[in-house]
Amino acid sequence: MRSFAVGGLRVRIFGGWGEIGGNQLLLEAGGEAILLDFGRPFGRWNQYFTEFLAPRSALGLRDLLALGLLPRLRGLYRDGPDDTLFPTALERRLLDGAPDAGHIRGLLLSHAHLDHSGAIAYLRADLPIYATPETAVILKAMQDTASAGLDGEGVYLSRRRTNEEGVLKADARASYLRRPYCCLRGLPQGFHQLSPAKTKGLEGHPWEAVDLPFRVGGFRARAFPVDHSVPGAAAFAVETEEGLVVYTGDLRFHGREGGRTEAFLQALEGEPVFLLIVEGTRLGRPGGARTEEEVKEALHAAIRKHPGAPVAVDFAPRNVERLESCLEVARDLGRELVVTPKDAYLLWALSDVDPRYEAARRGVRVLRETRAQTQGWEERLWERGDLRGVTIEEVAKDPGSFLLAFGFYEINRLLDLRLHAGPKPEGLYIFSNSYWADDEQILDLRILMRWLSELNFRLLPESLRALPADPMEVDNPYHTSGHAPEEDLARLVRRLRPRHLLPVHTEHPERWTELLRGEKIRILL
Repeated sequence: MRSFAVGGLRVRIFGGWGEIGGNQLLLEAGGEAILLDFGRPFGRWNQYFTEFLAPRSALGLRDLLALGLLPRLRGLYRDGPDDTLFPTALERRLLDGAPDAGHIRGLLLSHAHLDHSGAIAYLRADLPIYATPETAVILKAMQDTASAGLDGEGVYLSRRRTNEEGVLKADARASYLRRPYCCLRGLPQGFHQLSPAKTKGLEGHPWEAVDLPFRVGGFRARAFPVDHSVPGAAAFAVETEEGLVVYTGDLRFHGREGGRTEAFLQALEGEPVFLLIVEGTRLGRPGGARTEEEVKEALHAAIRKHPGAPVAVDFAPRNVERLESCLEVARDLGRELVVTPKDAYLLWALSDVDPRYEAARRGVRVLRETRAQTQGWEERLWERGDLRGVTIEEVAKDPGSFLLAFGFYEINRLLDLRLHAGPKPEGLYIFSNSYWADDEQILDLRILMRWLSELNFRLLPESLRALPADPMEVDNPYHTSGHAPEEDLARLVRRLRPRHLLPVHTEHPERWTELLRGEKIRILL
């Protein structure tokens, strides 16, 4: 944990300092405080946990508090008479002597990526969460369609009580308990009220629509839409006794919504910014960034060379911008984009907030598979009656008429495709995702390439076949970053001209001293 005091203002960084992601920041002023994001610190998390070694949810917060993966703050976490994450006195002793969190008035959530939102599940159930309606419904769609258990309870929770053996057990009969989401600039039309289960309802805190500017305790705040690789991203400006504090969240200028980031800057230019808390994911990495239009053109050129062949594009699950690019490419080349039911459910959630996503929802084909058991969310999806389903058997009859939005975890669907259609012609698997070259991803790529070899699919870009240890060696024309390059970040800072700059979400905070040489900006390091 790092702590910075500037005048009467204090910022405590529990996650996001010297690391990419895991943002957990506490802004304190005038005897009150707000959280800025509450994400999972994946880098530190992966030092202790793997796919088959996870925190013991039956013991509540024992593992996470003992390992320093959550802030030591009393009163911040779920601990009520009908729901607790403290089954025994042992867990409570882990917070002995810790500061009290009773002055925290709410959480400002910048966007729905798990490195910013993935630890919300542990927070007390009555803490207000301020987010765009897009961010809120994305998180709900993620929770509805996942089987993550305790770790995934960011939007609603299953009440947990201590049983006779002294461990936690979820109440299977009680309704889910909603968290109090305060949706900036309007509510969804109804998606947020749907329970994901067939037999359990949603109750508790209703979601509220909040106009801008809004108040969180004694703080007055504004939210600004910004461009990122997930819909609904926002930056915040918070008024404090010392002056204006601006938190960028994650942003860029080179996506389809780059104008939003520019509008955010224009709105604050000329205002005296006391403290700027700025992301720096790409600090220390030279070069600019491709636009999404350039990515779309590269996808178009690659797929056009393989008429009649099966083609799959692997992109991040909530990169709706990439999904829209693939949909446009598919239409132009006489193909139809096939997505998973989870993708279709996400599009349903977003179209409930913004009608612009309705075109994508209606434009895709949705993979239909026979299942031994169908979850409640999927039943509701198909009950709508306006989905255009398609089976792998139908795709196999004419693979050149479809473009498959399948990633690593759908690779066995390509096996089904080959069993129905045969091994010819050669297929194309386009990796349109980020590449970080950690041990887990290299293992996944090894497994992926074995599958593709077995199924007669060619991997693009070809440079990935060498499993480069340095991500900067990978020049992938089929992907672009969700983060601004350092040149754009430097321009952003110079335009806002803060008195103080606090770098987060970067492995190279010291890089700011060189980028801002000669500027009258105090860099907090």
